[in-house]
Amino acid sequence: MQNSMLTNLIILLSLFHITVLAGPTVEKYPAILAVRQTTSNPQCGDYSRIANLSTIGKNSTYRSLFLQASPRGTFADADMLNAAIAKLPTLTKDAGLNKACGNLTTVAFVEAEKNFTEGVVAQFSGLVPTGITAGPEVALIVGFIVVGFCGMFIFV
Repeated sequence: MQNSMLTNLIILLSLFHITVLAGPTVEKYPAILAVRQTTSNPQCGDYSRIANLSTIGKNSTYRSLFLQASPRGTFADADMLNAAIAKLPTLTKDAGLNKACGNLTTVAFVEAEKNFTEGVVAQFSGLVPTGITAGPEVALIVGFIVVGFCGMFIFV
């Protein structure tokens, strides 16, 4: 008897939720999310993609991280980045395209810099740039090399 009473209570609460709470909230409150880029021009999408790829291709740090993270291979991706770099000047000079789409090259540059600080390059995330360290280990290695060469010339 207790199980059927609990079942009836759950069904009653779910019907209450569906009819009273869920129905009017959709109509009362507008969507919170807004579309960031609304373009009816298909050339704007191409311009945006080319601007993003050329920004990645021109910066050696972005380019190296992109090529390391990409599963397609370095030659195919390098060709894609080089082609985007070659196409970008004609798009930036097109006044009609810039009027319709805005200056997407500047947007790509600013957003690439912001994403890079968060470890994101293009669609790859969690990337950490590795640099060349110039600490005491470098001095030790150079010292051993110099001693090796000097020893070779002294004893020969």
